[in-house]
Amino acid sequence: MTGTGVAVCAALLSACADTPGHSEPTPAARQFDLLVSEQNGYHYPPFLRDQPAAPEAQSYALRMLSELGRGAGTNVSAERVASMRGEALSASPLWGRTWLIPLHRSGARSALGTADVEAVERLRTQGGWYVDPALGDDGDAARLGATWAALDVLRALGRQGSSATTDWLRTLAGTPRPLDESAALASALRLLDQPVPATLTTIDAPRTSDWATLTPGRRTDRLNDTYDYVLIQEAAGRRPDIDRGTWEAVLRGGAPNLSLEHLYQLVHILKAAGAPASVFLPVVERLESDRLDDGTVRDPHAYLGNPDASLFVERLRALAGWPLGDRRLVAALDREERTGTAGEVTERLSRAALRRVATDGGVHEQARHLCADPEVLPRAVTERNATLWQRTALDCADAGAEIATPDVPPWKLDTPARVVSAATVTVGMTDAGQLDAIPPWITSRALGEWAREPGRFLSVYDYTLVVRAYSLLGGAVDAPMRGDLGRGVTAYRGCAGLPDLYQVGGGDPACDLKTTWGVWALDRQLDGTMGWVPSRSGESGERAEVR
Repeated sequence: MTGTGVAVCAALLSACADTPGHSEPTPAARQFDLLVSEQNGYHYPPFLRDQPAAPEAQSYALRMLSELGRGAGTNVSAERVASMRGEALSASPLWGRTWLIPLHRSGARSALGTADVEAVERLRTQGGWYVDPALGDDGDAARLGATWAALDVLRALGRQGSSATTDWLRTLAGTPRPLDESAALASALRLLDQPVPATLTTIDAPRTSDWATLTPGRRTDRLNDTYDYVLIQEAAGRRPDIDRGTWEAVLRGGAPNLSLEHLYQLVHILKAAGAPASVFLPVVERLESDRLDDGTVRDPHAYLGNPDASLFVERLRALAGWPLGDRRLVAALDREERTGTAGEVTERLSRAALRRVATDGGVHEQARHLCADPEVLPRAVTERNATLWQRTALDCADAGAEIATPDVPPWKLDTPARVVSAATVTVGMTDAGQLDAIPPWITSRALGEWAREPGRFLSVYDYTLVVRAYSLLGGAVDAPMRGDLGRGVTAYRGCAGLPDLYQVGGGDPACDLKTTWGVWALDRQLDGTMGWVPSRSGESGERAEVR
């Protein structure tokens, strides 16, 4: 398949899918499995893999690395620290600050400072306890939790709690209370260097003899209870007496997939109970594999996917000749539709396109309606809305809905942005089956000088659009231009775990599905000359020489 046929193939996915009997190749096709969200079953954008875990989860990860002797030193940028701090404090002015303690201890000194001491102290009441406005509750449980968090922050910053706080905690120590409240009380007393009374410590560890019969929810409750029990014993200076064998088995089975919070609880329980270092090797392996260059830890288990990212995955599968049917995506669509949330117009259209592609189904009436609506798909395309029009037209093509030929008044091709807009129109109209309607003022001659200068564009995707449009309009991709393509595209191939995806470029090293689609579509258009699309066997093709 050559020329315009491949261009249309990139959009009309059902016409390009391989036969049902063809098995999905490896390892290239399995790169996309790395991007499947455990939260909702869709694929997530690859750039998320370069982002650290959210502040709370990050704190658990850094605490584990420290407790396991792996060192939790970081060199986080000031911008990233500020972002994490803002996110943490917007969640809770007290607990949010406790999440920042491990980051502060790891070397990110701007995560906490003297101003935080004053902010925490303003939340102390005359009675001695602290109030967290984010909790919206003023019972004993809320007061104990907020006070524990406040004292933890103060201790981390070299400050001590007040005598009023000590007196208030002592008044609570003689009253029986739930295990989580007792753990908060004991931990708060420990932070004040106060003794933990026997009324709190004379309890048995939660049993594990019935572990095999517990539901997942009850197992989580049992883990939380055991963690609270351990905190109480630690606060009193005692080694907790737990069933190490059961909890070590839980750690072995759960190390790859447990949330960072639950994984931290398990690590802390077993460290306190004296488990040997070998028990924690699966945890170390997971944390180190998810360690970013700045020392923070990412959390792929928390990434949210979306239909748009999954639709680009299906487009890439089509370009590589891999099967498109994906039961996980269909299940994700079904779950989302059962929630009854309509979503934005663009989300509804991408879901309709994804369902048609993933099931080889028919055209949904909603897609026809949306693609005929000029408020959704503009009838007039300008340099300002060309990108919006092209993305929407591509979704309409994948959804099987016909679109009206737009009116495209001319504009000068005298800047990179204007050239990219013209190329976007050309590619969009071709993918929508309207090659003959491309405006005559967009020509290969007008685009040729730009196609030979990748350095003039802000991203790899923009450059591939220009070369693709130049080629579609009859421009020759000769040996010198293939050298330009090597420098402007091939040099940006690959990210960790995603060797056949392409980076955004322009200073952004993250891999990107849309960018990869632009690269692979151009390679198919050039009959595989550049070797950018992996073969059906899963191996990348031979690449052109970079001159």
